[in-house]
Amino acid sequence: MLLLAIAVLGVTFFASAKRDVTAGLLPSRPGRQRASRLLAGPFSLVFRLERTSLIIWMIGLFVLGVSYGSIFGTVGDLMKANPVMAKVLGTAAVNVANRTVILNFAATLAIIFAVVGSIPAMITVLKLNSDERKGWLEQLHAKHVSRARLYSSYVVVALINGIMALFLGVLGMAVAGTASMTHPLTITRILRAFVGYLPALLVVLGITAVLVGLLPRLQALSWVVPIYGVFSLYLGGLFDLPKWAKQLTPYGWVNRVPLSRIQWGTFWWMTGLAVILLLIGYYGYAHRDLLEN
Repeated sequence: MLLLAIAVLGVTFFASAKRDVTAGLLPSRPGRQRASRLLAGPFSLVFRLERTSLIIWMIGLFVLGVSYGSIFGTVGDLMKANPVMAKVLGTAAVNVANRTVILNFAATLAIIFAVVGSIPAMITVLKLNSDERKGWLEQLHAKHVSRARLYSSYVVVALINGIMALFLGVLGMAVAGTASMTHPLTITRILRAFVGYLPALLVVLGITAVLVGLLPRLQALSWVVPIYGVFSLYLGGLFDLPKWAKQLTPYGWVNRVPLSRIQWGTFWWMTGLAVILLLIGYYGYAHRDLLEN
């Protein structure tokens, strides 16, 4: 792997030295004389600009899920590797214990997928201000494009990015996990993690939207939420964090799915909170001076 890295780095330096300044290695093709009808509005424009990033995140999350799910069979054999435990508990009990170990492992991994799935959604919402700051939205501001339409375009694309990233991450884990197990779990059982953590992702997106709309200069503070989420939930057991400390982040309100059942009460009030936060973010964006950015 070290030799491969050195070889690739060498090719990179060679290619960089041969190409012209500001030019690519491949010749550029002339663009279309007329834009597609799919670029007829701000939503389609934002989606087109985020298309490559969306594809990369989707593939990356799915591969990440497959890589984790592929060791489910190994994790499940931990109990079988102990012959004394197998004799004491019996075959049926060992199988049940294996399933519990795997579900606990999947519940821990679901935290990672929820946090990582929040990243592309947050990046898209934060671009509303960064694109504006760079002057890229001036032509849209000069047209009859309302702030509601512009704000909703970024938010909807962000929702698509986040939801698809979380879903494909959990789906990759489910598909590879069931394929690696002798007595596989059902894919629908593992997909509880997607449904359970979806409201938490929406709340994180709502918090980001509030900062974008009300405090654009402090919008980078939104990254504290996923960073603390990983620290408190994934590493919180090592530091003996109390329950209230874990619930300082939206991810901490979700029970251990897919090991446990989905708490529908929590699901709905968190979804409602996310909607309220997104509306507050729009109100702040619609009523503030653009110079504040």
